[in-house]
Amino acid sequence: MNEGLQSRLEKYGLSLYMIRVTLAASLSWMAVNALYGDQYLYFAPLAAILITQGTVKASLEKGIYRLLGIFLGGVASLVVGRFFDVSGFSILLMLLLGVGVATACRINIQAVTQIGVTSILALSFYQDSYVMWRIAETFIGVAIAVIINIIIVPPNAFIKAKRMTYESTLLLADALSGLATGGRGYKQAEDALDLAGKCLKRGGQEQKELHFTLTHYKCRNELKKLMTSTAHLKVIHSYIKRIAEEIHLLPSHYVAADWMIEVVEATADCIAIYGTKSLSDTECQFSLPDRLRRARELQLTSFSDLQGRCSLTAIRDLGAVFSHLNRLLEEVERADYDAYSSAAVPSGAEINRALRFPRGKKGLSHKL
Repeated sequence: MNEGLQSRLEKYGLSLYMIRVTLAASLSWMAVNALYGDQYLYFAPLAAILITQGTVKASLEKGIYRLLGIFLGGVASLVVGRFFDVSGFSILLMLLLGVGVATACRINIQAVTQIGVTSILALSFYQDSYVMWRIAETFIGVAIAVIINIIIVPPNAFIKAKRMTYESTLLLADALSGLATGGRGYKQAEDALDLAGKCLKRGGQEQKELHFTLTHYKCRNELKKLMTSTAHLKVIHSYIKRIAEEIHLLPSHYVAADWMIEVVEATADCIAIYGTKSLSDTECQFSLPDRLRRARELQLTSFSDLQGRCSLTAIRDLGAVFSHLNRLLEEVERADYDAYSSAAVPSGAEINRALRFPRGKKGLSHKL
């Protein structure tokens, strides 16, 4: 679906979810009616309405739980209905059997609820064919709803997922840059790091969801590379979290030292260049290998200069920070090895955002 068309439709209340639900329900009724026609035609559209969700995965999961609940509820009602008439006792016995067994087996609550509903309906309309018709028509409704979810997807889903991953690299660089400021930007760095983690998680979920849609076929290679980049960024995120924890324990005069700020921001430069180079349309003019080499040299020089000037305790604590910084650079290097370069012409606004990070009164832009 075109993004402009979706915006115009939403002005009139025609949201993507509403379009999916109405199409799935209508097509389900038409399919069942065309196949064999039955007095229980409403089960197919009802299933389509109830299991349609915002994502293919969620719809599929809910459909499976509904089918499982109908099957188990139908079995329980047939067993009890064979020996007892409809009464309070038979309903109690049936629910104890169906819901009790499902709960003991740790079946999802959605399936357990459906067991109770199906059991009562099947016992009330006690017929062997009722359960079979309901399972068959529910299956048709679930299948059509899932297919509709696969076909009708939000516009530019891949572009949005890629942009979200790119935004996370900017947040990671912001977070790392803000750590070495003597505590002045520590809270902002933590906020940026937390937001980056949420972006990576959400972006990863959207990337997995794209695999269930038809639109991913034309960008399947790019999607695979994007998922690889996201995996690397999650590792980088974990290293920055550890660096934040270690820096928080250091004396403030170490954290605010010029050499510490220079080392940390040189590492943040590498994250910025990696994101700009591989995850955006911005044309990066700088060499990531050169920046990685410079960051490693700064780490080694700074740590060597500390020998003999700091206590063994300080060396131990600072060593933990430098160790994580070095591992972060190695992860950026691995990510760059797996990444691809974009040939698209960038926009001026994106260049400014991509290559500017806070550094007290300065930004990383003067270095890039």
